[in-house]
Amino acid sequence: MKFYYYSGSGNLFTIIDNRFTRFSTEQLSQFALKYCKKFDKFTMATEGFIALNSAESNEIDVQFFNPDGSTGMMCGNGARSIVQFALDLHLIDESINTQIALAGRIYNARVYKKLIYLEFPKPIESIFNKEIKFDDSSIIADFVNVGSPHLLFDYSQIPFSDKFEYKYYPLADFAQPIRNNLQTFPNGVNVSIYKIISHSSVYLRTYERGVEAETGACGTASISTAFTLFSRGQINESVSIIPTSQIPLKVNIRQLNNQIDGFELTGLADKIGYFEIDIE
Repeated sequence: MKFYYYSGSGNLFTIIDNRFTRFSTEQLSQFALKYCKKFDKFTMATEGFIALNSAESNEIDVQFFNPDGSTGMMCGNGARSIVQFALDLHLIDESINTQIALAGRIYNARVYKKLIYLEFPKPIESIFNKEIKFDDSSIIADFVNVGSPHLLFDYSQIPFSDKFEYKYYPLADFAQPIRNNLQTFPNGVNVSIYKIISHSSVYLRTYERGVEAETGACGTASISTAFTLFSRGQINESVSIIPTSQIPLKVNIRQLNNQIDGFELTGLADKIGYFEIDIE
């Protein structure tokens, strides 16, 4: 069986075509645990595992898993990557919009000039200026859930940010105790730090639960950050998010009656390799 490697703006995924093999959720979870790791020569570590379960009339059904085997969350770059995967297999027509069933919701996607555009609804939940305990003090963050929960921190406001250049800041050391604060976040939380460059450009780094590491990019974190900063008037309605990979994502904010009504996440998605293995 072939397992494919894809990159969604530097966010790396292992993908399989599960239309005919029909592996169960439990089996797919085990695959994620095993095949998101570098387990042999010429394999690589990835930040998520995706199964394409069906593809009919530009409607695709997808399951996403973290490397720890957990599932049920939305992954923006994963969804964009699975659209490119379906295109590469000639399962969908890029001239027609695609509907993606993922994490209990339906998302619309389109392709234009090799970019994958993915629509998101309004956040499920948002809490601005939330006090978070860190060591013996507290800091302020914003909580946003657009299918995956994110805690967002202004880089200038976090401990020791004055001692490090943004890209060298030890994010894991900062994020781990917050991500694992199960009293505040029983299911864990993704932790991001951002740095505003201008009204149209923002740096973003994300430590993801389930990966338990900083990832190359994060689509839901990008949307959550854009939502937060636009709500404060700090960015424009169209913003470039520059993740750890340095491969930009663009977030366009939709408005209806001067209220945020949804988002569009745009970026590259590319096949980068595959491996074959016998499945018992």
